[in-house]
Amino acid sequence: MHKNYRWGILGAGRIAEKFCEALCFAGGSEVYAVASRDTDKAKAYATKYNATTSYNNYEDLAKDENVDIIYIATPHVFHYEQTMLCLQNNKPVLCEKPLSPNLRQTAEMIAVATKNKLFLMEAMWTGCIPVTNKILSLIKEGIIGEPQYVAADFGFTAPPDPGSRLLNKALGGGSILDIGVYPVFLATLILGEPSVIHSVSKLTGTGVDEYANIVLQYPGGQSAHLFSAIHLNTAIEAEIIGTKGRIKINNPWFKATDFTLHLNDGTRQLFSMPHACNGFEHEIQEVVYCLDNGLLQSNKVPHHLTTSVSKIMEEILRKAGVFY
Repeated sequence: MHKNYRWGILGAGRIAEKFCEALCFAGGSEVYAVASRDTDKAKAYATKYNATTSYNNYEDLAKDENVDIIYIATPHVFHYEQTMLCLQNNKPVLCEKPLSPNLRQTAEMIAVATKNKLFLMEAMWTGCIPVTNKILSLIKEGIIGEPQYVAADFGFTAPPDPGSRLLNKALGGGSILDIGVYPVFLATLILGEPSVIHSVSKLTGTGVDEYANIVLQYPGGQSAHLFSAIHLNTAIEAEIIGTKGRIKINNPWFKATDFTLHLNDGTRQLFSMPHACNGFEHEIQEVVYCLDNGLLQSNKVPHHLTTSVSKIMEEILRKAGVFY
């Protein structure tokens, strides 16, 4: 029999709300406690999602012996400190992407989780959705031949508020850390770690990257073209091209419910896999599976993949002159 996991929610922003909606739907889980430095917000979340308790600080949540796992839903610059707090209190962690703003912190978080034999996963829902699973299966079967090229973009127009999280460097603003992580994740998932990284970026007046235009090359000669932007609306599409065909993932590809397979012989097939809730349920179900089976990391978003993505993003930001 599966255990019913009591989740602690660290942070009470918009992303946490979507997560809690899916948590109530996914099964095998419940919102047990919510923590926010805003007491009223924590209580409101607890009431809305029938949580047993709420906290106005993160330390009490991490020390609550009734909490089985903690989901961290705060801005990325706080992930390291908060994840370490949870791990030091013997709590497994699902932490929003990116796991941290830099490779050093990412590596330390993974090392501590591994040493303490605690589950840790970056909440990259793209890696857990059925569409991604099916695409990986088709590639493994050789349906499109050997993947040679990946293209993916993610751009939207953010409000021009210099004090907003997206434009605030102190909060880890910029396109790469917020949404560029998705195209980098896809390319790394399909092609591995690149041997060459080319990128050009434009910085905002607040010192964060407004866009990043990225070309990656791999040891076997494969390549990827990725783009992220917070002041431009893009197609938000992705394509994987192999020697025998290609896969086109339509908008919004990072949480897609359908994709089209195009083979070189002219064959075309549409795959449709709707979400039962809002898409977050898949990563929750993956975490429950891992906890049920005593796994310390997910096979869908493994530590080595998170580390490679962190390494690539850090180099892209370095080339832009942005350091975290």
